[in-house]
Amino acid sequence: MTTVNYWAVATCTLINIILGGLWYSSLLFAKPWAKLMGLDLNKMKNDPTVQKNAQKGYMISTVCHFIMVIVLAHFIQQILGSSSWLDGMKIGFCCWLGFALTSMLPNHIFSKNDFSWKLAAINIGYPMVGASLAGAILGAWR
Repeated sequence: MTTVNYWAVATCTLINIILGGLWYSSLLFAKPWAKLMGLDLNKMKNDPTVQKNAQKGYMISTVCHFIMVIVLAHFIQQILGSSSWLDGMKIGFCCWLGFALTSMLPNHIFSKNDFSWKLAAINIGYPMVGASLAGAILGAWR
């Protein structure tokens, strides 16, 4: 039985944090996300309450990403017989499909009266890319 590569886990955790920052930035989905959420990005930038909540959110997100990557590393370790980034990516994607999509989509449907597939795709697509990318890294870097 092999052990978990904690350097790979730390790297994947950091990559997921960076991916989240990019995903919800003006480079990718900040504007459509804010519009669909009914938020004003300019007001959010200057609101101290939003900034304080964001700090908590980043800390909690970091812990959650770390837990997700550790669990994914254990799944990959138990399932894969050889090192393969593609197999790791498939396992990451399957974990997203079986756990994240199936829990996040119903929450999105019931959370707003005006459900939006576009908002769901933005919010649920981020963990899909993150889990798949983490799986690829963990599969290759064992």
